[in-house]
Amino acid sequence: MCTLLPVGILERARVEWFATAFGLVVGTTMVFVPYEFGAALFQFIYPYVRPLGSLFLVGSATMLAALLFPNWPAFVGWLGRVLFLGAVGFYWWTATVLPGGLTGLVLYPLLAGLLLLEQARRFRGRGLLAVFIAAVALSFGVLMVLSPHGFIRFSLLAFGPFIRGLGALFLGTGVLLSVGLWRGWLGLSRVALAGLCILFLNMALALGSRGSWAGVGVYAVLTVSCAVLTWVRELPVLSGVRWRLFRGMALASVLPILGAGAVASFVAQRAIEAELRSKAQQAVSAETAWLEQTAYMARSLLRAQSRDPGFIAAVRDGNVEGMSERVDLLENDSGLFDAAWLLDSAGNTLVPSTKLNRIGANHNYANREYFQQTIQGDNAVLLSRPFLTRAGLPFVVFTTQVELGDGRRAVLVGGLSLRRLGLQPTLASRSYHVELFDRRDGTLLRETDRGDVLTRAPVLGMLTPQALSTPEGMLEAFDASGHRLLVAHEQVSETPWTVVVTARLREAFAPVTRMGAWVVAIAVLAGAISLLLSQWVGRDVARRLEALRDGFAALGTPALERRVQAGGDDEFAQLASGFNDMAARIDRTQQELREAINIRDQFLSMASHELRTPLTPLKATLELLIRQSESSQGLTPERQRAIFDRLNRQVDRLTRLIGDMLDVSRLQSGRFALTVAPMDLVTLMHEVMERVQSTRPEREGLLSLAVPDAPLVGRWDAQRLDQLFTNLVENALRYSPPGTPVAVRVREEDGQVRVDVEDRGIGIPAESLPQLFTPFYRAGNAAEHYAGGLGLGLAICREIVERHGGRIQARSEGPGQGTCFTVWLPRAAVSGAT
Repeated sequence: MCTLLPVGILERARVEWFATAFGLVVGTTMVFVPYEFGAALFQFIYPYVRPLGSLFLVGSATMLAALLFPNWPAFVGWLGRVLFLGAVGFYWWTATVLPGGLTGLVLYPLLAGLLLLEQARRFRGRGLLAVFIAAVALSFGVLMVLSPHGFIRFSLLAFGPFIRGLGALFLGTGVLLSVGLWRGWLGLSRVALAGLCILFLNMALALGSRGSWAGVGVYAVLTVSCAVLTWVRELPVLSGVRWRLFRGMALASVLPILGAGAVASFVAQRAIEAELRSKAQQAVSAETAWLEQTAYMARSLLRAQSRDPGFIAAVRDGNVEGMSERVDLLENDSGLFDAAWLLDSAGNTLVPSTKLNRIGANHNYANREYFQQTIQGDNAVLLSRPFLTRAGLPFVVFTTQVELGDGRRAVLVGGLSLRRLGLQPTLASRSYHVELFDRRDGTLLRETDRGDVLTRAPVLGMLTPQALSTPEGMLEAFDASGHRLLVAHEQVSETPWTVVVTARLREAFAPVTRMGAWVVAIAVLAGAISLLLSQWVGRDVARRLEALRDGFAALGTPALERRVQAGGDDEFAQLASGFNDMAARIDRTQQELREAINIRDQFLSMASHELRTPLTPLKATLELLIRQSESSQGLTPERQRAIFDRLNRQVDRLTRLIGDMLDVSRLQSGRFALTVAPMDLVTLMHEVMERVQSTRPEREGLLSLAVPDAPLVGRWDAQRLDQLFTNLVENALRYSPPGTPVAVRVREEDGQVRVDVEDRGIGIPAESLPQLFTPFYRAGNAAEHYAGGLGLGLAICREIVERHGGRIQARSEGPGQGTCFTVWLPRAAVSGAT
């Protein structure tokens, strides 16, 4: 039976109701349509969207069960709240704090705090939902007035210019609701709630028009909550067999359909994802194979022609007709080259291209990069960077030497038009986007959509060159509009080219999204039908049970009373308790594993990349030495010295990386100590500058040191200060363009020693300065200007300075404006010294 008690809904409406509805809506969205969370705003949450949605669903369903069955043990409700708050906390941090959101920064802490406050003894039997809505309205109003630009996407386009006006409305209605709740004026409270219902509906519609499903769920539930509090006058209290049957059918009908649909959706998503990845890999492999074949044929044709005795004789004898005949054969009859020409050793044209030089004028090409590389190299066929011809046409060329004897040589050039290359039909499906770029400078060579060339490859705006540095791979990234992309890439062997194939995940998974929507709709419809049937069946069952209850009341035997009581919901309560205990253990284990895996993956990713960087040239150099020794080809002393210098540099780099990792390990374990002794800082700085200069001969005359005439003697750790200043000077050189000076100044200041290391390099963004000395942190422009490192050097520098009792500071006017690191050291180190 259902009875209505004269209890004010504003006093009894609980935040737990809102939390349960919100968790079910958001959890269902995350489980059934996870790829709708692929926008850049959710880049931190995207890898965990399915587990997070499951956590929302489990926690909310547990809270719902505790609300529907208030006689169950209290820990069931607490378990649901813990699971729900864990999901909310993770969602708040990854989708609000890290991206810098404003609304969620306020909304979710308020939700969590009031949800917990409701469980206090003082608020037992009361609810804080109206208080929560008033706090949200006041917070949103203040934020909209103070920071309107952060709320543009939370308003319909027609109201975009009036965000401050909406903020004022939020403030006004929030104040009215607060006053109404405080004074007990129900009419005023309902008027304010009606206004907030319209305002939250505006935000839900605005986010729905932009495809923000999580935001739609939050503000749709807020809208419904305001509507219920506005129009429902009294809180219904449900009891009796029909209510028990109703709530049992509500759980038994809707949840299994949602669970089965979630499994089916997950399986379908995995199948489509596997197919999408397979097709992308096939497309990039086919495109790569075609380009490899093209490059191989071009090399073979040039190599065969350059070694043809008849052609060599014609070039040696100056036989213009013979040379022109062979060059014309490459240009017009090979079916591969769009142009071909022949140059002498000075870069003058021996045979021009009939297609590119229709006027007939000959030119000198000595300033072309491809000519210089070829004339200075060996007999290999070289592939040039893309460039514009004198006619303004985008080309790449294959070049090789023609050995004429007696030290004479010529250069044979075969050109490929990038325009024609872009017109070639791609082997990938039309739903894929194909790019080809040169790894040496990121220049675009071919693009299927626009056909642009000689610009920066679009994929490099989404991924760093390091992410595409492997021979092949599969990645996910965000495009400029914030949509998630699948990126397959592969390098064209024996060329500096990389092929990239991209596909939009949201479009690919549209069928699964539609299927998930149908599953949810079917679950809701089935639930509604089941609830109607439960009421129809429950009416007869309730009548019979009421008669049986009256009969037992008349008999009044204790044994019969115990038998009736045993037929209650005890078994279901035990099953729910066991399941929730298991879910709690799994949640704790998953959270611990995720944290451990995140820390491990971050360190291993950075360390493996940095350790692999010097190992690759080490291996290549050693293989070169092995081949030289096997072929009995001796190396000149200069060549040996260059090879050994290169090996030594890479070994030094490995040593520095390992030393940085050991220092960080000592810092974290508390074993980082100083050994101080009297020393002269001026002498140390001279030694540092001389050592750095010897390893950087190309910077001769660009390093300057200004020190006092008298010695600067203090009690310091000489080895650690050497490490400190070497690191700062090396950093200044590493992030400075060639030819720019680096100045080091040492002087006394206020009883301390001050050292400035100033460069005119890439500078540091203002937002990166506060975190610059954090382990593993690198400024955004430093990642673009990649110079290696784990992001540990500056953290170690700060530790060295602070252990000496000093301080370190970085100053920069911004990107491209240079950087100045300043170190202040007391004359005697005491902190952390031995």
